[in-house]
Amino acid sequence: MRSSISRKRQFPKQSRKAKAPNWNVVSRVLLCSVLLLVFMGGIVGTVYGIKKWMSSSSYFFVSSIVIKGNKRLTDKEVLALSGVRKGDNIFAINLERVSRKLSRNPWIRFADVQRSFPDAIVIHIEERQPVALARIGGRLFLVDRDGTCFKYFEESEGFSAPVITGVGVAKTANVTGKISPKVNRSKMEDALRIIKMSKTGVRALGYNNISQIDFPNDQTVVIYTADRAVPFYINRDGLKKQFYRAEKILFQLYNSGQYPKVVSVNVGYGKDMALARLKKK
Repeated sequence: MRSSISRKRQFPKQSRKAKAPNWNVVSRVLLCSVLLLVFMGGIVGTVYGIKKWMSSSSYFFVSSIVIKGNKRLTDKEVLALSGVRKGDNIFAINLERVSRKLSRNPWIRFADVQRSFPDAIVIHIEERQPVALARIGGRLFLVDRDGTCFKYFEESEGFSAPVITGVGVAKTANVTGKISPKVNRSKMEDALRIIKMSKTGVRALGYNNISQIDFPNDQTVVIYTADRAVPFYINRDGLKKQFYRAEKILFQLYNSGQYPKVVSVNVGYGKDMALARLKKK
């Protein structure tokens, strides 16, 4: 027979008396917590008080607005665009918002607004410098050195420059107050290269003697002289070399007295060759 052995379960003995809390430690923790809350509350209150004083004290009211970099736009026009006024609190002015307002003007390429403590605002702007005109969609645009058509041309602006044609690829769109026609960047860059070369030194085919730069197709650019509208046909490949060759040909035509008879000049007619068509007698 199997004998059954009963085993009693063993349980841990419970202490008869619970350990009493250390009231000294508890009181110290509570005291530190109270002191920390008082300290933090003092900091928040101090910061709030300083902020309120800074936003209301006349010490930080704008008394001077300095405008730098403007030549075409007057100080009064820039000030009106910025929306900043004397008497505004210097800390209440949103500098990024003011910069965006200024940049909406087509003449302003870049605007930077800074605080000059305690009571001045400094506005530095970079204006666009037009170097050419572009005819796109039947309208003339001012073009800056980056090739951006930044605004419609107005005759009252009194700007005279070569007209770039054949670069438009899309209809003109008005985006956030700015005129933004899409152009063929490669052609526009070549046109700007021609303008840059024409401004270097004294040249027969100089900036003031170019009336139009046209792109009739992807391979050819045509430069029209300002004095007689004579077209010089140039291959876009090797643009720099062909531009200087066109200038030499024009110089020779001037000296020979043949220029008034010229109808057109094909600079890229052949290797190191050019073809000038003359008027029939």
